Amino acid sequence: MSFLTPKPRYMMAKKLVIWWLVTNQHHPLLTEDDMRIASLKPIVSAVLPGVNYYSITGFSQVMSQYIIPVLKKRFTELALVSANDIAHESNVEVEIAELLPSEGYEWQNSPNWQAEFNRQLVALS
Repeated sequence: MSFLTPKPRYMMAKKLVIWWLVTNQHHPLLTEDDMRIASLKPIVSAVLPGVNYYSITGFSQVMSQYIIPVLKKRFTELALVSANDIAHESNVEVEIAELLPSEGYEWQNSPNWQAEFNRQLVALS
């Protein structure tokens, strides 16, 4: 019997959206749809599959404490890209890969999960 290592899950996301999240700068080419929670949820699910949050406040907490730090580590080069330069790549997509699954509210309630997240975040450097 052979055991296969599961492939990491990933999704594609607009580079412009990732630039916005990494730099915290608005860009005129970002649409309202790009910035809606419904558009950002797939990024959250790709990085932390299985994560749950009860409210908009919980979603914001997941974004600020987990997703944005991961994106800043994975896409460090975007912090150096100007708004003018990113405009030329507004339709380019980048791969967003899984970092750490979460069972529901584990991200909020489990010190072990949080320690593993921090370990993996440091390893991204």
